[in-house]
Amino acid sequence: MSKTERGAGSRDLFWRRMAAAAVDVVVLVILAQLAAVALYAASEGRLRSSTVVKSVRCQAVHAMSAKMLEGVAVPAGARPVAAQVCALSMAGFETGRYATVVLAAQEGEVTRSLAFSRPVDRNGQPTTPVILDWVYPPAFILVMSLAEGLFGATLGKRALRLKVVAADGGGRLGLPRALLRNAVIYGGAAMVLVAPLVAALAGIRLPPLAYYAAVGVFGLLVLAPFAMLAEASPRALYDRWAGADVIRR
Repeated sequence: MSKTERGAGSRDLFWRRMAAAAVDVVVLVILAQLAAVALYAASEGRLRSSTVVKSVRCQAVHAMSAKMLEGVAVPAGARPVAAQVCALSMAGFETGRYATVVLAAQEGEVTRSLAFSRPVDRNGQPTTPVILDWVYPPAFILVMSLAEGLFGATLGKRALRLKVVAADGGGRLGLPRALLRNAVIYGGAAMVLVAPLVAALAGIRLPPLAYYAAVGVFGLLVLAPFAMLAEASPRALYDRWAGADVIRR
């Protein structure tokens, strides 16, 4: 085989692998949206996650549970003057609900107002939902690793007629090596998605320079696998680390 033919084959394999990864990500997003709807409904609103497409519908309420004010620093003399409940939905299926309450206090001729929002369940009662957004990135890595390590291909790779095999013999890759491979490929993107949520839950606020440095590091982690695949000669660096090879069926 000539160098030109080898180059054309390498480019074809590169784009096949990129297309397969895109298919896998699209499938994950669709499954995550379905999971968001199903888990929200099954838990009566206590399990929630973000959706790519959503609409908001709000409705004023005239009766409000006393529990709505529990844990809220209400100014002396303030009383509720308005409230509404807003429902988040995707394609007509509810995925979240929160209530907004407006309080007002009269101080002589000055009226002071305070508004706050808090999550409520499907019955309109205050709740502290469990946010599942951080679960999906590591779950994606695990599913990809199981599919490649045990069956040789994900849905995207099957669609593009690709297979992941062990470099030493062409047999099954196995879960440990598949986990290493996918952790390198998708780990940076997973950290970009998960880190802001973890920081928010932990109350961490970075100074500007530290924030920009973190963005730069995460950006390099996201782009590194693309560079490894682009320079593959003949295998990407993460494939060599994992002892894997990607072949056409």
